[in-house]
Amino acid sequence: MSQIVSATLVVAFAVVFRGAVKQRPVLFYVLAALVAAVGMYFTFNPSPGGMVRALAYAIQKGHPGFSMLALVMFVGVFDRKSVVRRALGPVRGELSIIGAILMLAHAVPYLANYLAMAGAVFSLKPSVQMSLALAVVLLFLLGVLAVTSIKALSVRMDARTWKRIQRLVYPFFLLVFVHLLGYMLVPLRAGATDLLVGFGFYVVIFAAYLVLRTRRFILDRRVGLPEYGAASAMISTSKEATQ
Repeated sequence: MSQIVSATLVVAFAVVFRGAVKQRPVLFYVLAALVAAVGMYFTFNPSPGGMVRALAYAIQKGHPGFSMLALVMFVGVFDRKSVVRRALGPVRGELSIIGAILMLAHAVPYLANYLAMAGAVFSLKPSVQMSLALAVVLLFLLGVLAVTSIKALSVRMDARTWKRIQRLVYPFFLLVFVHLLGYMLVPLRAGATDLLVGFGFYVVIFAAYLVLRTRRFILDRRVGLPEYGAASAMISTSKEATQ
């Protein structure tokens, strides 16, 4: 249920504050960092209960961050002239950076745990080793995509290089799904029915994106638009406007 609530709030935030985010992105980056810091604080200092505990849990699990990144991805499957694309397309870069910052609340505590096990990595179970390797790859890809979403950097990059880097979002998104499956399938098989709603949410999100992304690709190929025009990766900066 936390995933659904987070996704709803993220969409509402993007729609309501898209203009403010575009005008003052650094302010929202700082606010996102504060939210992530709150999540990390309660990871090591658990809240006794209530609304604070529910909020901290959502942040710790990366639900707002994932929802923000997923929203950025879904904006790209809409036609360029659609209301959604015209409203949120210009702010995709900023939203992707906010999403990446929010994901730190999930990534940093887990990375700290993995680093604590680094000395004994070869003695760990293969499943834990795979989880560690996947986490490192995901963190690296997220960092690369977030950094190249910064407008001051992206406008100085060669357009072809920038496009190739941004296409890394597709393996990133796929690996996120693999990560989620690995995290949820084992307890689900053990009878953890409380995870069913969250599992169903992720399956619907990824399946819907796959279908809509494929549809967008086919439609754009028919009219001769370049692949990037069909559904760009994570960001939309001045490069998109000039192509």
